[in-house]
Order: sequence, then C-alpha cells, then structure tokens
Amino acid sequence: MSADLVQIETDGPVASVRLNDPDRRNALGVAMFDALDETLATLASSNDVHIVLLHGTGRAFCGGFDLAAATADPSVIGLFIERLSGVLRGLRRMPQIVVGAVHGAAIAGGCALVSACDLVVVSATAKLGYPVHAMGVSPAVSIPTLQQAIGAGAARAIMMSGELIDGARAHHVGLAFALSPDDESTVPDARALCRELAGHGHHALRVTKAWLNELDGSLDEKRYDGPKRESADLSATDEARRALAAALKDRFA
Repeated sequence: MSADLVQIETDGPVASVRLNDPDRRNALGVAMFDALDETLATLASSNDVHIVLLHGTGRAFCGGFDLAAATADPSVIGLFIERLSGVLRGLRRMPQIVVGAVHGAAIAGGCALVSACDLVVVSATAKLGYPVHAMGVSPAVSIPTLQQAIGAGAARAIMMSGELIDGARAHHVGLAFALSPDDESTVPDARALCRELAGHGHHALRVTKAWLNELDGSLDEKRYDGPKRESADLSATDEARRALAAALKDRFA
C-alpha cells in the first residue's frame, strides 16, 4: 500500500513526486512517511534526476497528520513529529532542486513540507498554516525550514498566531516563489518552472544548493533535533493528550 501512496513519474531530468491519498487529503501517516522516505532516498542517489517536483492528488496538497490514526492511539502524534523531522531534512538535503506545487490545503505538517522545498509555486486560493496549538501540538518541528524560508519575524507570526494564510500572502511573505491564479494552474505552472530549471547547468545548481545548505544551517542536526524532541515530548504530556482528545472528539463525532 505504501508504494501507492507516493507515485513517481520521470520526464527526462525532472521527477514528479505525487502524494496519492486524496480521500484523506494526502494525510501524513506511517505508511505515507515510509513511502516518502523511500522515494526521497531513491531520488537523492540518482545522477539522472536534477529537479524534483512535489505535489498532491485531489483537493489538497497535504492536510497534515493522519488525525484519524490519533483517535485510536494519541501517542502516534509523537511518532509523526519524529518522522516529519526526517522528511524535512531529506527534502532540504537532497542534491536536486525541489519544487513544490501547492494547491488546496497545506496545513501543519503539510505546510512544513512546503517550507522544506527550495522553490514553491502556490495557488492564490491555497490555505497554509499551523492551526494546531488547540490540539496540544506544537509546530516547532517546522521552525528550522520555515524560518529559513521566510525569516524569523514572519515565521514567528505564522506559527504563534495559528492563522491560515492564503497563497497570495504566502507568496508575499516569501514562502512561495511564484503565484498561480487557481488550483488548476498550479501544477502546470510548476512543471514549466521545473523545465526551465532543468535547462540550467545542473552541476552549478547542485553546488549552489550544497553551499546554501552548508552556510544556512541546513546540515546542523542540532537545529532539527531540539525542536523535534521538544515537540514530540510535549505531545506525550497529559495536558496535550487531553487537548488532542477533545479536538478529535469534535472533529470525528
């Protein structure tokens, strides 16, 4: 099943990675994390793939963690946080340029995936953000990549407020490189960007990304480990579990 959750299509030097669980808005659960880890590791080792396009099937890019799984076992949230941290590192440290095509919802863990891409094309009507504090969940695991993408001030505002922003504002604050007018245009526009990038010198692009990662802290494990550990530990507290249980009862009642 996990192999079906992430699908790869190649077009010359461009590999399209598609999250493929539309009925659950491409939720991040154990099987999805397994598939993502395997896919990213395979592509990272390829010399033939120069550009990676990340997008989602259905109405959403990614709606965040698989909360249905958390209704049966609230402790799974801590595991999801740890797995998400690994995927963020994998995306950021791939030698290839990663382009995100974001439509519909990119919420919490989904927004974290967006922040780890090198370049993002976003639909003007997309919704992005981290509305998770009321569930007793901290989005701190996303701080390393979000702060690099939009700066400390904007990252603080989006994370602390829990506000959902639309694609136009995401573009304005620098979370997205390009803005598409609607959901239907986003993947075609992102593919066009990928083709343009593929026409550049791929060795030069790899060296550029490698040095950006070297100098901006993307290779520093401590920057990721601290937020991951604190977020996972928080999810295991009685207070957080009560908040999560209350939120899930309202959502799945």
